[in-house]
Formats: sequence, structure tokens, C-alpha cells
Amino acid sequence: MSKRATIQDVADRAGVSRAAVSKVLRNAYGLSDEMRRRVEAAMRELAYRPQMAARGLRGSTDTLGVLMSDIRNPFFPDIFDGVVARLKQTKYQPLLGVRPSADATERSLIETMLDRNLDGLVMIGPHLERDYLVEVARDVPVVVIGWHDSGGGFDTVNNDDRAGAAAVVDHLVAAGHRRIGFLGLEESGARGTNSATVRRESYIEAMACHGLEATIVDSRWSPDSLHERDLAAGWLARPDRPTAIFAWTDKVAIAVLAAADQLGLRVPDDLAVVGYDNSWVAGLLQISLTSVDQDAVTLGRKATDLLIDRIDGRRSEIHAVTEPRLIVRRSTNSDR
Repeated sequence: MSKRATIQDVADRAGVSRAAVSKVLRNAYGLSDEMRRRVEAAMRELAYRPQMAARGLRGSTDTLGVLMSDIRNPFFPDIFDGVVARLKQTKYQPLLGVRPSADATERSLIETMLDRNLDGLVMIGPHLERDYLVEVARDVPVVVIGWHDSGGGFDTVNNDDRAGAAAVVDHLVAAGHRRIGFLGLEESGARGTNSATVRRESYIEAMACHGLEATIVDSRWSPDSLHERDLAAGWLARPDRPTAIFAWTDKVAIAVLAAADQLGLRVPDDLAVVGYDNSWVAGLLQISLTSVDQDAVTLGRKATDLLIDRIDGRRSEIHAVTEPRLIVRRSTNSDR
């Protein structure tokens, strides 16, 4: 038997992208007549028959996609719990997709999910270029968590990262720290303004308000946080090392704790550490990490509400913001 044609085969035959074929299958807006004719001709020539998308060609599939860029980040599954809790009250079922935070793999996953004719898509902490997100949002309702830019044709849900970062600096200054460092994430302007960028900016502003010098070390994303641990160890081995480190996320803060232990530094006596997310790991007795609570379940619920509202016809953008809450634990207070 001959091999069944795939969507990639159709794309190759028509000389277009997989995304273009998917648009034809979904009868998306904005397609030229020429593009549609080429794709439909390639489908006929290859005897292509859509598989998972069959019901979607007739209407709703009652399925929402949830893209999670980093399954090792303990905060992301907490958000997914909020999505699932909200969907229990609806007709929709979630389809979870997980890929490492790299453009090529995330794009491939998104296009594969869209081939299933999902009714909408929630993206949790995507590491994608803004132009690509805008393109996806033209074809399917999208809500993004951890993205602060507007005007892309999609909704966003975020914590007030500016207020949360300022609260961290105020807390550390009140505890007597003056050399407070920020361990952030390498920036990429094409990817828009993410949570790490906003927290960095607020940290700089808060340090200036206290008359203190900002010191920043940026890490690249790594799945196992070994890069962040080694980076923190090198920083903490310097004679002018900070007495406190504010990490842009709990996952990175835990890598800082590992580096401190490796160097024999006592937390919080020799080094105070603060994270962001208040993930379940932060509350473990052995970790006891001071962290900014974003209320992950509320983020997931709110994103789901906005997505369903978009599917039902809303076109205006909504950018929802939740309030942060600093949870003080032993990593900054030995009495806790």
C-alpha cells in the first residue's frame, strides 16, 4: 500500500508552508484565491484526506490547545491546573502540547496542534517572535500568559510583574541588604516584552529609588538549570559578590540555592535568595524560598475565560493583570 499523504506533502507539492495548508483546511480569513487553488490542487493530486481535522472542517472541535514551553518549570503545571479546573464547567477539552523553549520546536508544535483544528490556543510563557504570534492569532483565537505587549490581535494575562519586583527589592532593602543582584534571562527584542524583561526593568527602577546600584547577570534558558547554577556559582565566588539575589523565576532561584550550597554559603545568613512564582516547590520545607505569588490557578482560569470569550466572537483585545503577593520564607528570614 502506498503511504498516506501528509499535510507536509501537500505543502511541498503546493510550494507553501504547513501553516498555509492548515489555513485552507480551516477556511481561514485572508487567503488569496491563488493560494487556495494551489493547495486544493495539491490535495487532489495527492489524494490527501485530513485525519484529525475532519470534524473541525464542519465546525467546532470543542478542543482548546495549551502550549507549555517548559514542563520542568514547576509553575507552569500549576497554571494548567487552572485551565483544567475552568474547562470542567464547559464543553471544551484541553489538548496539552509541550516543547523546549526554542523557536523551531515551538513553531512545529503550534502548527501540529492547529492541524487538529483547535477552537483556540492558550500559550504559557512562549519564546517566540512577536510577528509569528500575530500570524497565529489571525487564524485562531489566542491568549498568551507571560507576555506584556498589546496590539497583536490576541489577549494576555499577566501578574503585575512591575509591582512584584519592586516589592522584592523593598523587602531585601528593609532586611539590610545593599548589594542586591538580579539573575535574569537574556533579552530578545523580536520576542516582545516578556515577564523577565518587566521584572528586570522594575528591579533597576526600585534599586535607583533606594539609591543603590543595580547589578544584573543574564542567563540563557536551559532545561535542567545547570547553566543558571554554574553562572550563579561564578558570581557568588567573586569577592564583591551580592549579599542577596533576586532570581526572575523560582526555577532559577532554586539553581542559586544549589550554587550557594556548593560554595558553603549559608542561606539567609551569607546570602538571601528570592524567586518569583511561588510554585509548590518554593513552599517545600527543605527549600523554603521567599517568592512572589502570582496565583497560577487564577492565571489559568482567567486565560481560559478570555479564550472562550474570543471564540464566542469578541474581537477587542483584553490584557488582564493579577496582583502579586510576596511570600516570605526562610531564604530571606532565618526566623521563618
